[in-house]
Amino acid sequence: KVGIHTGRVISGVVGSKKPQYALFGDTVNTASRMQSTGMRGHVHISNATYEMVQDHTFLTFEERETPVKGKGTMTTYLLTGIGESATSKHERNG
Repeated sequence: KVGIHTGRVISGVVGSKKPQYALFGDTVNTASRMQSTGMRGHVHISNATYEMVQDHTFLTFEERETPVKGKGTMTTYLLTGIGESATSKHERNG
């Protein structure tokens, strides 16, 4: 399962004995919720991410209404297919 959300984050190095780079914020939490409510073997994205990729015609999505802890019901999208773009098909056949 993969969950993706688009938005702002805060980053930094945490720990002194074993420093690690970490990301914090609502965006990270929402991406985690996309992952946990998704389906095995699929990419589950938020509406914010869908708005960024919806014009990529080679991607197909299934719209869902997903209950998300701490956020209520969200419109989300499950990636259902990756194929050729409409432009590529037109150029090949034209």
